[in-house]
Amino acid sequence: MKADRTKVPEGPVADLTRKLVVDGFSGQIRTSRAVRIVTATDNSIYYREPACVVEPKSTDDIRAAVRGAAAVGLSLTPRGGGTGTNGQSLAQGVVLDTSRFMNRILSFDAKAGVVRVQPGVVLDQLNDYLKPLGFFFPPTVSTSSRATLGGMVATDASGKGSRHFGRTSDYLMSAELVLADGTTAEICDVLASDVLPAGIIKEVATLLRDELPQQAEEIARISPMMNRGLTGYNLNELRKPDGTLRLTKLLAGSEGTLAVTAEMTLKVIPLPKCFGMAIIGYADSLTALGAVSELLPADPQAIEFLDDVTVDLGKTTPYWPLLEPVLGAAMARCGGFLFAEVTGQNYEEIDRQLAALKRAAGHSRALGVVGTRDPEVVAALNGLRKDAVGLMGKGRGRFKGTAFVEDAAVPPQNLVTFVAGFRDILDSHGLDYGMYGHADVGCVHVRPLMDMRLPTHREKIRPISDAVARLAQEQGGLIWGEHGKGVRGEYVAQYFGPVLFNLLRRIKAAFDPSNLFNPGKLVTAEGTSFPVDRIDSVGFRGARDEIIAAHVDYEKATDCNGNGSCFHWDTSQEMCPSYKVTRDRVQSPKGRAALLRDWLHARETDGDVQTIEHALHQSLATCLSCKACTSQCPVQVDIPTMKARFLAETSGARRSLRDRLIRRMEPLTILGARIPALANAILSLGRDGAARLLKLVDLPEFDRVGFDRRLSTAESTRLVPGQTLPANVAKDRAVILLCDSFLGPFDAKVLEATARVMKRMGYRVFHTPILRNGKAAQVRGYLGDFERIQARMLSDLEKLASTGLPLVSVEPAVTMLFRQDCTTLPNGLLPLPLDRFIAARAQNLPAAQGQEFRMIGHCTETSADPGNLTRWQAIFTAAGLILQTERAGCCGMAGLFGHEVEHREMSRDIFQLNWADRVAEGRGRLLATGFSCRSQAKRFANAELRHPIQALEDVYARD
Repeated sequence: MKADRTKVPEGPVADLTRKLVVDGFSGQIRTSRAVRIVTATDNSIYYREPACVVEPKSTDDIRAAVRGAAAVGLSLTPRGGGTGTNGQSLAQGVVLDTSRFMNRILSFDAKAGVVRVQPGVVLDQLNDYLKPLGFFFPPTVSTSSRATLGGMVATDASGKGSRHFGRTSDYLMSAELVLADGTTAEICDVLASDVLPAGIIKEVATLLRDELPQQAEEIARISPMMNRGLTGYNLNELRKPDGTLRLTKLLAGSEGTLAVTAEMTLKVIPLPKCFGMAIIGYADSLTALGAVSELLPADPQAIEFLDDVTVDLGKTTPYWPLLEPVLGAAMARCGGFLFAEVTGQNYEEIDRQLAALKRAAGHSRALGVVGTRDPEVVAALNGLRKDAVGLMGKGRGRFKGTAFVEDAAVPPQNLVTFVAGFRDILDSHGLDYGMYGHADVGCVHVRPLMDMRLPTHREKIRPISDAVARLAQEQGGLIWGEHGKGVRGEYVAQYFGPVLFNLLRRIKAAFDPSNLFNPGKLVTAEGTSFPVDRIDSVGFRGARDEIIAAHVDYEKATDCNGNGSCFHWDTSQEMCPSYKVTRDRVQSPKGRAALLRDWLHARETDGDVQTIEHALHQSLATCLSCKACTSQCPVQVDIPTMKARFLAETSGARRSLRDRLIRRMEPLTILGARIPALANAILSLGRDGAARLLKLVDLPEFDRVGFDRRLSTAESTRLVPGQTLPANVAKDRAVILLCDSFLGPFDAKVLEATARVMKRMGYRVFHTPILRNGKAAQVRGYLGDFERIQARMLSDLEKLASTGLPLVSVEPAVTMLFRQDCTTLPNGLLPLPLDRFIAARAQNLPAAQGQEFRMIGHCTETSADPGNLTRWQAIFTAAGLILQTERAGCCGMAGLFGHEVEHREMSRDIFQLNWADRVAEGRGRLLATGFSCRSQAKRFANAELRHPIQALEDVYARD
């Protein structure tokens, strides 16, 4: 067992730690304040600190944790992806997090169509595994990139397509449980004739066999006639007509209150081969929802709904540049949208279904219909829909889409009446809101725009929740239609009635008589006085944020709503490399935002600032400042910028010798570029000293030919900012190449190749001296220096732009610095990325013979601008070449991060996640746009990758 704590814990947690050691626990028990703070929130409005976090590695570990918690008097609450919108897994006792280590797919039987998994497996991870085998797991939740299957079972999740595919419980065939007494049991269907061994499962089965037939009429009376039933102790589907007990239906939706799931057997189904989507626009939201019944005869797989507020927010996502030309002007005046998805075995089926939808839309007051079966567009539309949760969290200014009544569901025929009543409730409280959801099954997600830092807004939670709960029940539905109950368990008694509510308490008592598991959620055991949580009895996260509201420099930290996008399972996705390699949520954007909040809170309340500040320094030390969170987080939690401010504010006189050198490194490297032979000799002699004194390793060599000689050889003309152009320059056939302090000193051959290709395109090329950008100073928190460098850079760019020539930047890290960090640069002065410049002039490229290449994009650029991969493909196509592009996440370098001694191993581990295999597969024809990426491939794989502009230049040189 590995412990993670800043000081020796006391009391029950210390007792638990000792007991787990004795029991041979192989996972981690984590008691540090940092871990507890990060685990104190989910995607809800609540805040609740656990006593500790336990991360098991096996079923035996779970058994030890359950026995240990019970023995020392601590409760135990399972936690998966941490994306719950109602505090489902927030607890004050032990939080059992299975996501970090118990995330393996154990077996797959294609003939039977079943897969065995651990609870920490993520939905997209499973479907990525199943896809090449021709299968998929149908319940499709918007948080599929980080939602664990254990969590999906806990809430009986459904999501898009549930009208056809049902809920998670429809696919749960069996599960291995750890019960409250520390024993294990495999649950599945129990036949009426089955004789069970003594124990908890037999006690439960006996209770159900006795009570369910007696209460059948009452169960039928209170169960809504709709797709989204009374999940959580699902009495309605628990007993088959022949007396078989479907115990998996009892487990699914129980939110960890009955037992801990250690393994699951899931049914999977064949994957459709083709997909299509019709986007239908209406004048307003109610008109769109009223049209759903007219589209259902076309029988699409799903009909999703987004209002204009949500689509407007979607224009800030990376998907929008691809979608905007597809949707066109016809959709601009729409106030409500339906996304109808179809599937089939071939595109003829897709075309027939899309035509049927268009005909149906013609009778439903639609303002516009766009159909597509382009896989890239369909994926982008689904991405926009899936991002709706996070987009609403982004909101408008300080008013954020707030989750607490976000998943009510009613029979579809009652949806318009329900939504109209819902809007009246919110209007009466003076709140704006956004809406989206699963219109075909009557589930609409409503996020009121609120500032939970305001006491007046926190006071609205109770009256709005009560009113929506009543309205949903009056319309034959539920306040919880998809995301589970969590602290809304207080409404269980209202929906089930006194007789069935007492039965639920008896079921809880049979499983968990001492309220060990997730106490306070849904129901408490009969015979105990332990209360059920109430929606306003758990602490609000906004109340803590109110105390730190004045710290506007760190406002992005309080913007983090816990949606968990940074916990994306796929290592080829760029955000966040330190989390992906460690799976430690303290080392993630959400974790760092939580610690920043706690640090600010401690400063305002005389808390233990020193301890929290130390933990925050440790967490931020592993942040690569790659900026992927700035673009890929739906609420754009910009950790690198806040990290720089934090370092500027807290480092003071404690700066290391390395930091002081880095502060001056950019002008030193520019100097070294002028004397590369001498600079390399000094580097070679000082290599041991740099490792020992400065803790820097594997520093790159200066380009041996030299920046000036290379650009001169390429017939490029040096142009100093402020210098006048020669009189004979044709401005429509000339360009200025900005030379940066990465490529200029260390990889000038890329700039040389760029100049040569531009010349082949018919342009006269001017190049600047090596320009400072201040990136290193910014990352290290020397913000005064960065501001001075920015001012100088702005002046230089103004002088260069006054020539009337386009300014082109080659290195992605610098290009994105201009666009993301140089806030004083007006749009007219923003340099063009190289790919944008060439793609817009691709007709000028000479034709070459068809050679094939592969390219990996730079993580910062690709995360903020996925279109750069498409543009490079178009450039190579115009040149008669073939280019396959791919994303591989971060290479692990990120400026000086990979050169720091203490981060070298993490840097290597990040490289090993994706880059190592792709470099090995693509030697000789693999291209990379980033200088750091090429340096990392050379360092860890001894592979010489080229920039795509070098590939073009090389092809032309052979012609």
